[in-house]
Parts: sequence; structure tokens; C-alpha cells
Amino acid sequence: MSNLPAAGTADVFISYSHQNREVAARLADAIAAQGLRVWWDRDLVAGTEFAGVIETQLDAARVVLTLWSAESVRSAFVRDESARALRAGKLLPLRIEAVELPLGFGQTHTLDLIGWQGDPQAENLLHLLRELRRRRDGPLAATPSGAERAGARPAQPRRLALIALALLLPIALAGAGKLLWDQRSRGADQLEAERRFSAGLAQQHAREPDLVSAQNAYLGALELRPGHGRARYYLGHVYAQRRLPADALSSFRLALVSTEAPLDNSQRRDATEQLQALTADPGEAAPLARSLAAAPAIEPAASAAPALPGGARSPPAVVLAAPLPRPPAATRPARDEPSAAVQARLAAEVDAIFGADKEQRISATTRLVLDPEALSDAVPLALARAQALAARPSATLSEADASGIVNTLVLLQSALPGTFETHRGAIAQLIETTRRLGPTTRLQADRVAATLQAAAAQHPRAFVQIADEAQRPLALALAQRFRAAGYDAPPVELVGARAPERTELRVQGRSERGYARWIGKAVGEATESEPRVSTLRSARPQADTYEIWIARDLCMPGGRQVAACTGAAS
Repeated sequence: MSNLPAAGTADVFISYSHQNREVAARLADAIAAQGLRVWWDRDLVAGTEFAGVIETQLDAARVVLTLWSAESVRSAFVRDESARALRAGKLLPLRIEAVELPLGFGQTHTLDLIGWQGDPQAENLLHLLRELRRRRDGPLAATPSGAERAGARPAQPRRLALIALALLLPIALAGAGKLLWDQRSRGADQLEAERRFSAGLAQQHAREPDLVSAQNAYLGALELRPGHGRARYYLGHVYAQRRLPADALSSFRLALVSTEAPLDNSQRRDATEQLQALTADPGEAAPLARSLAAAPAIEPAASAAPALPGGARSPPAVVLAAPLPRPPAATRPARDEPSAAVQARLAAEVDAIFGADKEQRISATTRLVLDPEALSDAVPLALARAQALAARPSATLSEADASGIVNTLVLLQSALPGTFETHRGAIAQLIETTRRLGPTTRLQADRVAATLQAAAAQHPRAFVQIADEAQRPLALALAQRFRAAGYDAPPVELVGARAPERTELRVQGRSERGYARWIGKAVGEATESEPRVSTLRSARPQADTYEIWIARDLCMPGGRQVAACTGAAS
């Protein structure tokens, strides 16, 4: 594929950073192969001619495709070209790397082609090509000049004098023409925004919901009508289900204050609930950020900390002791099932994601994705329902059935490895049976399959924190029990005054609740009291992670004593 000559007119102008030249070349070839005329600066030499040719080609192109990457977001040239295209109404941003867009472009209709290696049948590429053809064939979106909006020819001084002498009637007519043009232009934008919004709803409410296409459609509507409250609302659900909580938070907030296409009462209640689920509690404890790779391979011994006057102890001296072994790869960590009351409550939510009401399907799916205390316990219920439906002939599935299956796959993509390992057989079976249902369902199933494959290498992590060396025998007994039950338990950490008054189990984010119940029981048996359980909702661990904080007075002189304080079996 060769560049167009400088005087030629392209359908697509590619703006990119030269560090991404290889991607730009592959993409230009893929676009040109579909019959679209592409211009990019492959054959140009820098200089005065360079800037002029780029300006001419950018202004003439129907679409300006910006490739956003870590390099291009820092490029003044790429930002300038994109800003010019944005003002002309023909910018189509494309992320080729997972980066935040520069200031001023964050609410622009943006497509993703992250990690693309040149596959001409990649779904994201095909979606991009469809969007390019649609924009090429549609009306040019550039903002009309003042003279064009007025519907009048440029006025000359002598004509202005004649107009004044004619009692300003032509000026009044020209003003009316300008007003009419502006009204028509705004009306056209509103109609196009509604068309894109409706397209997003159709994708999100489809038999096989397509969240990526729905997101792009809503962003396209918001380009033309930024105050469209319902587009913001549905976009918030898409962002939440695609695990983009910061974007979801912003969208729901804007939806609640938008005055154009405002939310109805039901949508306002739902947006408020979702916003509360996304908003971090200012009093929430910060999650531990230690990694197993950084943990020492030795365990401090209790005897290494000599007593000081008043019963206090010095910081532990590290002694070379054989580390406790990690759990065998084949060991499935111990867990406890949820209560009947929990299962009954979640069954109603799972029913809703398979229900006939499209709005309730969307809202219920988002609620489960955003509720770290419900997600892992809801997964087996949704799996059983989805598997029973997927085993039937696809022609017999209703729209609600097919949509519920996709919603189950969306839930799974938000779960952590522990949930995958707990239900590995059922998930593998669902992947196999759903791949035949349709392209969107197959794409979602493939994503779940990749997570399932990676989950086997991850063990849940149980960190133990103590206030004083007097608690180390108890902590080591707990760590030994965790490791024997299939958990990674890094060396105990001495936290001193940061220890709470009551023993706590802090569950990070969406970590498997079945593990949390078992750990809570083990801690309760060792400390002879039920620990306080809390969820660190803002935590986003890669593996299921649990923090055990021993009460500051336990095993201390004058404090509460239990058998495990001396290392005896509890």
C-alpha cells in the first residue's frame, strides 16, 4: 500500500507517534485492504513541506484516526493533530495501549485495539473498520463556518450600506436564516445522538449483549450531546461490568446531574445505589501491599525477642529457621459454604440477571459485579442456571436465557482465582457449551477460559499481623494451619500499635468468601473468640487475599490468655 500524493484526498488520516510506526503500518494496510483510502506520513521528509502537506491531508480527510499509546499521549504533534480533528468533528481515537487519554479527550468516542498483532479477523479491528466506513459514508461532521450557518454569502461593505438603506430587512432575514441553520444543526446533532444512543441500547439489551459496541455507541452519542443523562447512566453500567470502576463512578455521577434526557425515578434510584457501591468508605483501612516474592524465606522465632522491663519486647532478631513449605500445587484450599439465608438472598439477584426485564438484567448484573461480598457466592448459582440453559439447543433459548448466559460470563470475568478454582469443573463445562451459541458469547467464553487457565497458579494468601512478640506462637500456629490447608502464609509481621482492639479478618476486594468463612473459623478457634470480619471494598488484589490482625491485648501480660498463646493446640 502506497501513500496518496500530497494533493490527494484520503478517507482516513492516521495520526500516531513514530515509536508506534510498525503498528501504524499494519493498521494502514488493513484499512486500505478494505477499499478505504489511507494517508499517513510514511514517505514524507521533515521540513517546511512536511507541515504543509500534513495540514492539507488532515483537513481533507473524512476521518482522523489517532493511535493513543504511552508515547503518543506525550507527543505535542499528535495532540495538536487530534485537537484540530476534534474541532472539525472528525476525530476517531483508537487506544493501542492501555493508557489514559490526554486532558480534553477523555469523553471522546474511543475504540480499543490493544495488543493487536495484525489479525485481519480480530473482532476489535472489524468493529473499527465498520466505524470507519460508517463515518466515511455519512455526512461530514465538521462544524460549518459562520457564513455557512447563516445561509448567506459573505457580505461586502457596499452591500452592507444597501442593506442599511433597505431598513435592515435583509439583515433580519439573514439573522433568521442563521437561527434556522443553528436550530437545524442542533436538531441534526440531537437526532444523530439519539440514533447512537439507541444503537447502544440495542447492543446492551441484545440477545448476546456486546458491551464494547454499546460503550462506543454511548460515547458517540455523548460526543454530540454531552448532557445526555440516560447515555451516561447506561455507560456507567457498561464501565462497571467491564471492570472500569473509576469510569463507572464518573458516569453515574454525571447521569444524576444531567438535565438533558434525564433519568426516570427507577433509574435515579439504581444509579444512586450503584454510586454508593462504587464510592470508597473514607474510614476503610488501607489494604496490605506486600507481595510473596518480597517476603523473606525465614521465619523469626519467638525466643529471638528478649523481654524488656515492663513486659515489653524488643523488635525480633531474625534467626535462620527452615521456612514452612508452600502448599502443593494440587491442594485445593479449605473453604466453607454460605448459609441458606445468604444463598436465598443471592438466588433472587441471579434470577434477575436471567429475567425477562431487560433493565433489571443490566442492574442486577452490575450490582453483583460491584458487590465483593456477594460475587463469589453468586457465581455457583449463576453457573448452574447458565449451564442448564446452554445445554439446550440454541434455537430454544429465549432472549432472556441467552442474555443471562452472557451475564454469567461477565460475572466470572470479575471473579478472582479462588472462585475459579472452587468451581473449575463447572466453569470449564460452561465454556465448552457456550462457545457454540454465537460470536459475542464465544468471545466472552474465551476471556473466561484465559482466566481459568491462569487461576491454577494462584494460591490464596493469608497475612498474619501481631502487636507484640508474645503473640508470635499463636501467629505461627495459625500460619502453619493455613499452609497445611492450601494457603500461602508469608512470615508474620509485627505491627505494634497499629493492631486493633479486637481480632479482625479483613477480606480484600472480591476475594472468595468461602475461603474467608473458613479462615474466620480457624482464627476464631485459635483466639477463642469470633473475629470481626470486614471487606476492604477498594482493594483490587490479583489473588484472593486475607489479612488477620491479632487483637493488641491477646497473649499480653494482663491481657486475655488462650491456649495458643503458648503454642499449645487450640
